[in-house]
Amino acid sequence: MPQEPVFFHISPDQCGARRIARLFGLNGYDYVYDEQGKLAEDIAWSQATGQAPLRDWPTKRLFTGLYRLKPWWKPPLESWRSFAYLHQYFPNARFILTLREPDAWLLDRMVAESGTTTKAYAAHYGVSEAELPDLWTRDWQAHLDAVETYFGDDPALIRVDTETDTLEDLRRRLDPILPMPKSPRHSGWFFNKEPEIERTLLRMFDPAPETPPQRAEEFVEDVARFCLKGHCDPGTGNLAGLSPLYCEWDGGTQVLDRAGHACPVAITDLPGGRGEIALADPTLDFKQRRAEAVINDILGLGRRDAANIDMEDARWLGATPGAPLDKPVLCHNRREGAGNAILWPLPEMMGPGHRGYVTPCPDRTLFEDKQDKLVWRGMISGNEYSDGIRPGRSSLRYMREMAAAGNDAQAREIAWQGLCRTNRMAVVRRWFGHPHCDIRIGLAWSFRHFAKDPLLSPFCTRREGPGFFHDFRYQLCMTGFDHGSNFIPMINSRSVLLKEEDGWEAYFSGRFKPWKHYIPLQRYCGDLGEKLEWARRNPNDCKEMSHAAREEVALLSDPALMRAIKHRILDGLARKG
Repeated sequence: MPQEPVFFHISPDQCGARRIARLFGLNGYDYVYDEQGKLAEDIAWSQATGQAPLRDWPTKRLFTGLYRLKPWWKPPLESWRSFAYLHQYFPNARFILTLREPDAWLLDRMVAESGTTTKAYAAHYGVSEAELPDLWTRDWQAHLDAVETYFGDDPALIRVDTETDTLEDLRRRLDPILPMPKSPRHSGWFFNKEPEIERTLLRMFDPAPETPPQRAEEFVEDVARFCLKGHCDPGTGNLAGLSPLYCEWDGGTQVLDRAGHACPVAITDLPGGRGEIALADPTLDFKQRRAEAVINDILGLGRRDAANIDMEDARWLGATPGAPLDKPVLCHNRREGAGNAILWPLPEMMGPGHRGYVTPCPDRTLFEDKQDKLVWRGMISGNEYSDGIRPGRSSLRYMREMAAAGNDAQAREIAWQGLCRTNRMAVVRRWFGHPHCDIRIGLAWSFRHFAKDPLLSPFCTRREGPGFFHDFRYQLCMTGFDHGSNFIPMINSRSVLLKEEDGWEAYFSGRFKPWKHYIPLQRYCGDLGEKLEWARRNPNDCKEMSHAAREEVALLSDPALMRAIKHRILDGLARKG
């Protein structure tokens, strides 16, 4: 247990958490100022499962930042509301409540992260961004009322009005409880000022016009129909291809794995009572928590539809001709023709805050002002060439074999030749240095050491941000594990996309058609030269495809339409039982 006395800051974001943390740190006390949501998740998970909270931070004196705002695709967690629960486990704790002038707090919260926090709140709550100030004001007042009712005149509560009380005033009040001999050099609260406040507010309160009802209905129905394609009820017992991530949610409180064992997922009320939330054990890795995100999608719709979930990558389940899955399974990717593999947006890639879903399109460079070149940066993922549907050995396996070979030149050469037979590496080597191409490897952080390998290093360069790609007329999308996550950011630009047709589908795939929204490439990009020359000779057609693609992304970026699509998918599953 943390040392006593321990302090909890029980105000929301934009209420001075960082300054309080620095005050404690200045005086030599350990603190946790956690904007990544770990504290909030630990408190919420412990409360839902009846465990003692914060056992991983035994030396800390201050806990502040008791909220989860990021990643934005996860529902916001406001564990600063759980003061009564914390007081139960820490009866000698002190609770710091910082107050701000309401309008100033609202403004800072609305424009934080250039408005992305607000957009995420609105998406998760199912309201417009313009409705949030009133909603937040009511929620904040409800919290203040709850705090006053619970603590009353109890000295465990330390109230701080940031309009009249300085950080030095707080230090003096804390000093008798916890010696604080050092005063902060600057005693103000210094709330953040977000750049481009006016532009951010204009976007929120003067949003893009709504999609016409008929077009919206056609769009929702089309996407949902595509996601449900292959839904059937064979009752064959075939569950081949399910991954260890597979689980079944009964629509209540039970989540079971394939063997029928309980998964570490709790369904509970959100702190403050605003609906329900699924919480997975915070110690699980990100893939093991994908089912939690899907259940939260369903709960966020105000529904409790039972669901079978397998959100692993590269799902071949149900793809064997004549052997669909025994029951519908929600997954974020599937092979063409797969039976009972029902597509669902992968929250971590398709939810609020994902970098590709930006409207209006962030690319301001006109097509004719871009370099007349094809660009690609990416990992050497993918597989060895294969004549059949299923690919050969993984490129990552060959890379690991190269590293394991050490000074064994023969073993390294064998692994290198295998890597050269994989789809992405072959394309990079074929087009590297071509006057009309800028194609290089940009290794993910965990693979950065491979850039020092003398065989790979000539092809490697640094990873680039989205703006880099806007300088090129043509972008390339190849098969690989980042294919699904890169497709939308690539196609949501004023460039034109050349896309390898690889037989994989995501929830949005049915909306993007070859030659209407992108230039199709054969499997393994064998016709890349021919298609690139066509694109260079036909700039007007390229601009038309790019414009049509951006219109589709704008529809996919509409939170109301996305909620409607998810409703429609669940309705379709319910109709067939």
